[in-house]
Amino acid sequence: MWLSQVLHRNQQCFGDRTALIDAERSVNWAELEESTTRLALGLASLGVSKGDRVAVLSLDRIEVIESYFALAKLGALFVPLNHSLTSTEVTGMVRRTGVSVILGEAALLERHPGLPVRLRLAVDGPEYAKLTAPQTNDTGAVEDADAFRLPDVADSDLAAILHTSATTGQAKGVTVDYDSFRGISLGWLAAAAPADDMVLVNCCPLYHGSITVTLAYLAAGATVVVLPGFTPQRALAAMEQHRATHVWLVPQMLGFLLQSKGMASTDLGSLREVLYGAAPMPTELHAEATERLDCGFRQVYGMTEVGGPFATLGPGDHLVVGPDAPLPAGRVIPGMSVRVLDEAGEELPRGAVGEITVRGPGLMRGYWNNPAATEEITVDGWIRTGDLGRLDETGLIHLVDRRKDMILRAGQNVYPAEIERALLTHPLVRDAAVVGVPDADYGEVPKAYVVAGPAEADDTTADGAPTATRAELMAHLAERLAPYKRPRHLEFIDQVPRSPAGKILKKMLRA
Repeated sequence: MWLSQVLHRNQQCFGDRTALIDAERSVNWAELEESTTRLALGLASLGVSKGDRVAVLSLDRIEVIESYFALAKLGALFVPLNHSLTSTEVTGMVRRTGVSVILGEAALLERHPGLPVRLRLAVDGPEYAKLTAPQTNDTGAVEDADAFRLPDVADSDLAAILHTSATTGQAKGVTVDYDSFRGISLGWLAAAAPADDMVLVNCCPLYHGSITVTLAYLAAGATVVVLPGFTPQRALAAMEQHRATHVWLVPQMLGFLLQSKGMASTDLGSLREVLYGAAPMPTELHAEATERLDCGFRQVYGMTEVGGPFATLGPGDHLVVGPDAPLPAGRVIPGMSVRVLDEAGEELPRGAVGEITVRGPGLMRGYWNNPAATEEITVDGWIRTGDLGRLDETGLIHLVDRRKDMILRAGQNVYPAEIERALLTHPLVRDAAVVGVPDADYGEVPKAYVVAGPAEADDTTADGAPTATRAELMAHLAERLAPYKRPRHLEFIDQVPRSPAGKILKKMLRA
């Protein structure tokens, strides 16, 4: 089975190399292989068996990834949960997926005392430590884990239930098997071709689909550094201390890094590549980051339902895009396929805008216990991404907007992302989001929500600092957008609501 093979291969090839680093400790590949086997056997002794669903509720730390590998060896499904959710939300996910066991940090488990599970195990507690510690016999010799038998687990077996980010409603449980992890990892590594000495600082949470990026680089033998939550200072310190060659984040995090007062004094000379995804990269942010970081950039375009990252824009393609042009999403990775469909489900020619659909070994097996939603997102074996875009003659995917976010203004298509990009080119706009609102004359018109003021690392605007006015922004947009695309309403807000993955929560704005 793929994840077990990754551990076995890396332990054989470079057992002494550091595999994982968190805020407390580090482990090499040999230690990780041994501890995950012991944890798998220990969980089996507590009644966890193949097919069971086991929730993981924790800030990012070594034990999270350790538990994923251990559960894979057992054939139990890992069900990562967002640690910032309410008890009602967590309880709902646990009930819907039939979770029987939950692993997590003690403080987080205490927030949810009424979960309907038979076993709660704190990963920072003594019982977990005992399960992962080397077991000795009466003579003091370490017992051989190979003397015990773990179940046979096939690549076609279900591996995990990964929840969607729920930007439009209740999160759905996406079921993926080990074939999905393997297909995406091999395709991604073939496209990204990382060097053997890679050190990745992962700023993204390990509880949703972005975990596949981390697993892909672990499969290549990389050292992965995980953070217990993102702050610019914490990320910069980790990048400098561990001589990071790669960092994985969302564009908003990159903006915070550049605004941080510690940026100028941090040695980032080892950095080769910035991986970013989950949201569009503003052109001005990319230009500033390119100048200040002096490294390559790689866009990650993916979706939990298709196994994670299915397309990438490499460093070379970043260099040929004009300074004011939006960056393409990238080219599909080996093993995966992309096509563009019209409203009737017919494939469109190159250059025509339609819905991006994806097929390949990374695709989910379906939404957990939700065949209706699975059928809705699937067309002839292809997954509908919900993204509107086009393919150019070189195979680059250019995204226009989310299908559900498109505004139909008196019969004309208006794409909020285009308005957002135009607003963000104003020097006194720090963030922006656009949604459609009902209108008696045109049916639907754009409304812009704007965070105005000079960029500040602490997300505040000093008294007396310059800020933008509505008239100035509308004049700015008049130079860049056709009249029918311009917002009819504009409202200043303190902060654009975003998910932990950096996606704009437009449902909240519409409400």
